[in-house]
Amino acid sequence: MRKLFILFLCAAGIFAFTACGNKAGKKAASDDGEVDLGKVVENIENATFNGEKNTKEAAAFYFKKNFGLNFNDLKPDFALQGGEPGKYDFLGEEISSSYITFVAKDSTLVRDDYIEYVKKVYAATQKVADGGINVYGFMAKDKPEEAAAEKTIETVIDEGKPSKIFGFEIYMGTYGWNFIKDGVYYMLDVKQLEKKVDGEDKPYAARVIIGKGLQKSFNESMADVEKALDDPEVQKQMEKALKDLSK
Repeated sequence: MRKLFILFLCAAGIFAFTACGNKAGKKAASDDGEVDLGKVVENIENATFNGEKNTKEAAAFYFKKNFGLNFNDLKPDFALQGGEPGKYDFLGEEISSSYITFVAKDSTLVRDDYIEYVKKVYAATQKVADGGINVYGFMAKDKPEEAAAEKTIETVIDEGKPSKIFGFEIYMGTYGWNFIKDGVYYMLDVKQLEKKVDGEDKPYAARVIIGKGLQKSFNESMADVEKALDDPEVQKQMEKALKDLSK
């Protein structure tokens, strides 16, 4: 039972960044995906961000501060919807993961345009990564030398390609890799978002989510978590967190 609980904690820690934030964001700096980079740079120099976390500015700040990525370099080439962003289109946080979302014009995202965007994000992380490569990471590979091996864009695209089940095409629209920056593994997913249109799921946006990945093998990470669970202070914090979640 304890092992199962540890497994749950590890999974929750890794995938929590896919969840939405809990506060409404302010209107972004403009309607076309641009942000005020001057303000972002000023905040970077001060090493603080005091605004709402569900804004383009917050996402731009933490993408630059934590991952070395310029927000405007991640802007897609496909036409954007414009207008005020959705309540949870952006998230910028220090400890947990951050994400940015780009909604296609007319809320219709063409698959070829989306895949080209995946390639653009891949090139952006490759540019800032140690050694100039994107890697598999410890979620995919257990041995350090394999986790740090290059994961090519061809492999990324191949892993995300549609599959057929009982003659039906299944396309998840998720592409992922890790990159190492300053010795730290970061895990990235590019996700195609869908919404119901006339009763049918339609792709309408691309979201980039980045957070810290596993820094060692999954088994080693589980052992560290198990050790931490024996710490009385950690147990108190967990009890408080569970109470907060139940409110």
